[in-house]
Amino acid sequence: MEPTAITVRVPATSANLGAGFDCLGLALDMYASITVTFSDREQPPTEDVGEKMVLTAVRHAYQKMNRAAPAGVRVRYNVSIPLGRGLGASAVARVAGVVATNEFEGRVLSEGDCLDIASELEGHGDNACPAMFGGMQVCVEAGGHFLRVPCKYPQDAHLAILIPDHSMATKEARKALPETYSKADAVHNTGRAALFVAAMAAGRMDLLDAATDDRIHQHQRAVLFPPMFEVFAAAKSAGAHAAWLSGAGSSVAAICPEASARQAANAMLATLTAAGMGGRSLVTRIGREGATVSLVELVKA
Repeated sequence: MEPTAITVRVPATSANLGAGFDCLGLALDMYASITVTFSDREQPPTEDVGEKMVLTAVRHAYQKMNRAAPAGVRVRYNVSIPLGRGLGASAVARVAGVVATNEFEGRVLSEGDCLDIASELEGHGDNACPAMFGGMQVCVEAGGHFLRVPCKYPQDAHLAILIPDHSMATKEARKALPETYSKADAVHNTGRAALFVAAMAAGRMDLLDAATDDRIHQHQRAVLFPPMFEVFAAAKSAGAHAAWLSGAGSSVAAICPEASARQAANAMLATLTAAGMGGRSLVTRIGREGATVSLVELVKA
């Protein structure tokens, strides 16, 4: 067969959004392009972590289809979204692999099938879901499948993002969490997660600080990132409505009015620098588009 290259454009994401542990996430207006080439010619193994994640997703997609994968699949993974920073880099890779495979095979998998594969590989759907569908999403596992509902959000909301130089591996960040929580903490977070969704839908940005008050993971993970709450406070002092640890970290996201987004980004970076750490900051928005196939082309073997 003629080798076919499929390029998929996938957004970075921010998950948890404070109290919505493992169930809330949103896409960022920051996109990566990943190209998967399908051919009959076997390819040498790769040692690149990102490419390996894409290839694993391709294999799982073929298993779901009950079809044999082509002998040769290679990946061009040139992504500026750093791994281990809580911006959904692994979800980007897995979603790209699933979407590219489904496109190559004639879209035999449903949207739900694609979400299940990517979310199962991730372990939860809070990053995979917005990476696949864009916007802000609630995603939960039920009966072996992942259910999702897109959420309304203020279209003019801006996000200040702090990206520290140091990474926080998801495995290590999860080790910091206890095995059990008190009823009071569970009730607290359930209410705040619901409040976040309702406040975003109603444009009640004044409620977001209370809605991101988490007891499940952020205080526990602060041992891995000591200046976390100082960074949150700096963002809010500069005009942000609320701030949270993005995914498992180390990035921090702050939702802001447009007028104060750059000041919040600068304030977070200054606080990080004062703590003796390096990094960078940027301003973006919620990404409306999820994963899309941007190019399909026949290429030389």
